[in-house]
Amino acid sequence: MENILLQTDRLYNSIVQEMNRLIKEEVIVTDQQGYIVASTDAKRIGNYHEGACIAMQHKEKMIMSKELTKKLHGVREGVVFPIVINKIPLGVLGITGNPSIVEPYARLVQKVTELFIQDSLTRINQESKARDVEFFIFDWLNQTSSYTSLVERSKFFHINMEAYKQVVVFKRKELLTGFSYHRFEKLKSAWDDFVGALFVRWGQDRIVMLVEAVEASLLDHCLRKWIAAVYQELDEHLYAGVGNIVEPEHLSASFSQAVKASEHADGTNPVVFEADLRFEMLEHEISAQTKETFICRTLKELVKEKELMKTLASWFSHDMQMQVTANALHIHKNTLHYRLNRIAEITNLNLKKLDDVMLLYMAFRLSSCNYNKG
Repeated sequence: MENILLQTDRLYNSIVQEMNRLIKEEVIVTDQQGYIVASTDAKRIGNYHEGACIAMQHKEKMIMSKELTKKLHGVREGVVFPIVINKIPLGVLGITGNPSIVEPYARLVQKVTELFIQDSLTRINQESKARDVEFFIFDWLNQTSSYTSLVERSKFFHINMEAYKQVVVFKRKELLTGFSYHRFEKLKSAWDDFVGALFVRWGQDRIVMLVEAVEASLLDHCLRKWIAAVYQELDEHLYAGVGNIVEPEHLSASFSQAVKASEHADGTNPVVFEADLRFEMLEHEISAQTKETFICRTLKELVKEKELMKTLASWFSHDMQMQVTANALHIHKNTLHYRLNRIAEITNLNLKKLDDVMLLYMAFRLSSCNYNKG
């Protein structure tokens, strides 16, 4: 892990920047082979520093005197000291300048550097473990491995697979950045432990949560409470789709249901249970081409009439009650009759026949047009 960490220019430069905030002298960082990989003087990057190799061999600080600058390759006056993590020298940090001036605070700089790297190592180890769990959950929900092998792998992560029988998929309202490990941990900390749950990141815009089998009302309450807390604390809008309760070996089915339900969750209804879907089930199964053809055949001419479409939206939203719809639209009941007759003429559908009304309603629901309801 240490080698992987110190093979990144990002970390090298972070160390130099961190040291540059503490001191004003020139700073270098070398890799384990003694080559300068980051420096406040960009011209030195890539140069070999013989003093760095000696410091790593002895695992102790070295003063680069004028005499040594003449003997050793790539050396300037100053102080170099190995960066040692878990008794392993990972590189060298050097401070260029008069040794009598820079040497007194060299030890402080060394400790700050080692703490900085140790913190980075801890963070990377945590993120690596989190990714391993994410890969495991991915295999579980996508059935890429046998359930028996998954159970064996779960022991390594100390995950009791039998405890989780339902999946919740959260989608983000806006995709600004991915979920960093730190931000994701904050999200998780807001969850009420009353219901056992296992969270994982799912790509850039989703969170997957495995939960225990509990009453729908309790889960709904916990989800809404968590969504509100996440928004209040982190200004993050999340909407949830909930799959049905299944046995752990069939959790992929609950996952698919949760994904489907999440497509219908929004600001008005932030938590949607797949078990509550009705019309949406049909909509999900109808291909985009079939939807387009059906809508075109039924509403092709009507969509050009915005006032009639708004009237139709209000009529349906008020359960086809004439007086209530007229009041909502602020029009006379006779005017509403006239508009509905025009809709019937344009669509060639009889609004007194259940079959025709059903066709019109389905086309309207499937339509991608957005009209304000009266």
